[in-house]
Amino acid sequence: MISRDRGIPKGFLPILLPASLGGGLWEALGLPLGWLMGAAVVAGGFAMANVAVSVPKPLYSVSLCALGASVGLAITPDVAATMVLWAPVMGIAAFLGIAAAALMAPVLAHFGHMERSTAFFSLLPGGVIEMANVGEAYGAERTIVSALHAMRVALVVGLLPLALFSVLPAHDASPTDGPLLGWSGLAIALLVGFAGGWAADKAGLPAAWLLGALISVGAVSSTGVLSGRIPEALLAIVQIFVGISLGARFQRARLASIPRALTVGLPVLLFIMGLMAAASALTSLVTPFPFATLVLCFSIGGMAEMVLTSKALAQNVALVAAFQAVRAVIVNACAGAVWRHWASQTHPNNPPKG
Repeated sequence: MISRDRGIPKGFLPILLPASLGGGLWEALGLPLGWLMGAAVVAGGFAMANVAVSVPKPLYSVSLCALGASVGLAITPDVAATMVLWAPVMGIAAFLGIAAAALMAPVLAHFGHMERSTAFFSLLPGGVIEMANVGEAYGAERTIVSALHAMRVALVVGLLPLALFSVLPAHDASPTDGPLLGWSGLAIALLVGFAGGWAADKAGLPAAWLLGALISVGAVSSTGVLSGRIPEALLAIVQIFVGISLGARFQRARLASIPRALTVGLPVLLFIMGLMAAASALTSLVTPFPFATLVLCFSIGGMAEMVLTSKALAQNVALVAAFQAVRAVIVNACAGAVWRHWASQTHPNNPPKG
């Protein structure tokens, strides 16, 4: 079980060293997202073996703050202006993800032998916890929703970086984030990020600690007062913790109870990934941004994982983060209303639950 209670849960310390070694091996092999994916594979193996795998909530929150701060530091005044200009496209990308879920939900419901609410919320590209909670209120099966969202994030994080890494030309890489922050600058960035994450968490925003830190540090960085980048060693530690959290979702008891849903969900999710990739390819034809950056912008992975992927592939981290943040806010805020409208339109004689 994923435990994020206060304190140090029993499922954290025993997995920390093996996960770190796995991340180090993956990184040494030169694979993208080495620290994250190596830790996730090891943690997932333990979880599948019915070994408790967990991340302390305070540690996980602080890790997300550090990640959000690292992205916020990339928001220079010019980047901030670009993000404002691209806001409409970000909204379109978010609603494309919702439309893709609505398009494929009947297929998943029919062949997966599940309620339409379960299929819909399993495909809606919001947060894992958020979609499970909202979906349950509308009659969705929480276990299936959680498992398919875990599969969604794992597919995107596992396949997308490898695909881009194998074909990405050198000229697609974005310039460096600048010099390392000094100790005082690093402390300021982390404190500002923590304050923003805490405020976002209290406000109930999705991916609160990551998004709040990104916004608060980005607001400071966009003025030019604070600039630089967070040490790679700290980001490696962040990746390990995020990877453990991702791997912990693959509990054998949960996955073994829904084999049909997972079997049908795999090709459905791959099809949706293909649709979003096609949309990003079309967008790259009429914009100055490279295809690789836009694939990450339009992708339906988790926000933390996509930010780390964009950093690993030297893409426009701030733009990717902005796209993912807008999608997270729109999907999580509109999930219930979209479900009621979709269900009433597709089955007018069978009103939605909730």
